[in-house]
Amino acid sequence: MSRLTTMLLTAAAGGVLLFMVAWAAPVLAPLGLGLFLAALAAPLFGRLTARGAPGPVSLALTIGLVLVIGAAIVWLALVAIQSFNDSLATYATDLQARYQAAGLDPLSTTLRDLLPADVLAEILRALVAIVRDVAVAFGFAVIVAALLLLDSVRLARIVAAGAGTDHPVFREVPRVASAAVTYFLVRIRVNLLTAAALLVLMLVLGIDDAPLWAVGTFFLSFVPYVGLVVAMIPPTILAFAESGIGAALVFVVGGTGLNLIAENLVEPTLTGRALKLSTWFVFVMFFASVWVLGPVGALLAMPISVLLVLVLRSSERSAWAATLLARDPADDARRTTEPPTSAGR
Repeated sequence: MSRLTTMLLTAAAGGVLLFMVAWAAPVLAPLGLGLFLAALAAPLFGRLTARGAPGPVSLALTIGLVLVIGAAIVWLALVAIQSFNDSLATYATDLQARYQAAGLDPLSTTLRDLLPADVLAEILRALVAIVRDVAVAFGFAVIVAALLLLDSVRLARIVAAGAGTDHPVFREVPRVASAAVTYFLVRIRVNLLTAAALLVLMLVLGIDDAPLWAVGTFFLSFVPYVGLVVAMIPPTILAFAESGIGAALVFVVGGTGLNLIAENLVEPTLTGRALKLSTWFVFVMFFASVWVLGPVGALLAMPISVLLVLVLRSSERSAWAATLLARDPADDARRTTEPPTSAGR
């Protein structure tokens, strides 16, 4: 079989696989999100056990914490969505009034021509429907994460036994999983700072349902640069409806500044030896994940991206592809510590 035929067959198989994943997305997306949540909670179980807590107690505390936090997030989302739906007609009226009161303001006139009030109201309705679907999927994912944690001891033994064999997949699983968890623990700290700062800004500007949008900011900020921009869309529209174009501009400028600070100052400071994904790869994976997996794909874009890079990096044959997709800060540190070589050598 020629190399061209092999490439064509591989591409066709990949297309069929993507079609099947998209078809099964309503089931696969919550399952993948549950696996991601379980992986993030697993280090807590390890720390409790390392400090001398009995295994069953540590496991119960970890699962209980996951369930409590997950239930609180789902409850907050559903309550805020109900409140938002009750006020949606008022927001639509406020948007129309803002445009009518704009007069000859060039900025408001341009905005009115590009995004009429009814279009903004439809955007809000669509976003609320998406948030509702994601909240339901997240609730199911929390249950999946709890069940995975309940069986985590047995799964860990299976992986550990496989790591001692010559099978390449099992041999790399512990190292890839550890690196992925390290990366996302760093992102959690960055996202908490970003969401807290944006929450303060929304409270100062008087934007409704600020806690809901802050929670959305936390989760979407797992996708660098793109996530926070998407999370800012509903609060920006609400700021315009409630307080006018000035408040909306203040929020956009403030949120953009927070995004730049978080991704260019805070994240590099906390990253250390964690993974640094290429910006273009982040954009591509975000839109590809949403296209294949639906709205939940926005939350799974980064886990999929990080795992893909780490798996590629684990093999010498595919390490070159991982270098194109991500930069390892450890390599940068080695380059800065190596003595410069003269051009004449």
